[in-house]
Amino acid sequence: MKFLYTLIFIVSCTAVLNAQSIYEAGYFIDNSGKKTTCLIKKLPWKTSPTEFEWKKTISSSAKTEQIEDIKEFSVGQEFLFKRYILEFDLNGDTVGKSTKFKDPDLTIRKIFLRIILKSKVTLYQYSKNNVHRFFYTSPNNAYPELLTYKVYYKPDETKKPGEKVIPQENKTYQEQLRKNFRCGKLDISKLTYTESALKNYFKRYNECKGNEIEYSIRKKINQTKIGIVGAAELTGFSHPPSIEMSTTELIEYNTEFVPRYGVFIETFIPFSKVDLSFFLEATYKAFKATATDPFLPNFDYELNYQSVNVAFAPRFHIYLSPKFEFFLEGGVSVDFNLGTELTRFAEDEIATVTTDYFYGGGFGSGRFKIGVRQYTDKNFSKKTLLPEIALSSTGVYLSVSLF
Repeated sequence: MKFLYTLIFIVSCTAVLNAQSIYEAGYFIDNSGKKTTCLIKKLPWKTSPTEFEWKKTISSSAKTEQIEDIKEFSVGQEFLFKRYILEFDLNGDTVGKSTKFKDPDLTIRKIFLRIILKSKVTLYQYSKNNVHRFFYTSPNNAYPELLTYKVYYKPDETKKPGEKVIPQENKTYQEQLRKNFRCGKLDISKLTYTESALKNYFKRYNECKGNEIEYSIRKKINQTKIGIVGAAELTGFSHPPSIEMSTTELIEYNTEFVPRYGVFIETFIPFSKVDLSFFLEATYKAFKATATDPFLPNFDYELNYQSVNVAFAPRFHIYLSPKFEFFLEGGVSVDFNLGTELTRFAEDEIATVTTDYFYGGGFGSGRFKIGVRQYTDKNFSKKTLLPEIALSSTGVYLSVSLF
């Protein structure tokens, strides 16, 4: 039943989040140079954009900006675009979409270039219909220069059956790099015209020259946070008087405020519409609680509880403004017994490991998160001699990212 409640909670959260478009913190700069910090609608951006949708806060009305009015915009840590007017061609990078001419058919276009790596020598990318073109700037070229590449074909003049065209590649970009950006033992001869290969080459070149890497695209799957967490939990405990007594009345212990503290690691997963992360949290808690037996006057029970708790769960993020986010979470919680003792329980009656579930949510800003978490009831009686034993917890926590 506990698992069913948690599953319903997670499925409901997923349905709610998938039903809306997710906005992420970003900014844009208009033609007058004014910078606006805002939330920008999160898209895969597989094709270089000509417009984008934004809101001032999550409750604001959506607005759309066009390329004619915007010089630069950024979405999270993954996408940074700048506007340029450039001359290049977009003939396909496959034989089926290419021409028989080796030289590019240059056309002037107003475009947003995505910055792949920013340093003294910077790499840019433009993409459309699965065709990619790369550009660079350097101290000698302040305006983006095309790294020339083109697939073309030669007609088959041998008249052999099955051979209609012979694919060829114009790899002028290798000569450009060899002429302008050689350093150390960097090898250009096998360098492919792809984002990952060129990004790696420009990174190694700048490092070889001692240039600082100011910006490099990174996917959320590589964004991992490590930090500390502290919580205050309101904890209640109850169980029947004993297995021999046929009564439905429970022994209720004093409700205690219990501190819980430890460390966490959180890793983000890239989704087009949902900002999703998974976290693993390890915390320690210890407390004492007492109760009086209503059937045996002057007989007191005492619970001395000590454990290390390990929690694992997904966390869904919704950005409310450029600086604040709302999140929902729900997952599994495992307690490892560190010598818990309970009056009238023998040592071998207390389980070494117990499992329950939790759900909750909260708000975050920068390195800080504050949240509320509800745990399902926990029964740590190993032999289940008291099947109605229940340890319940509801808490508030604060987490701080350190790395």
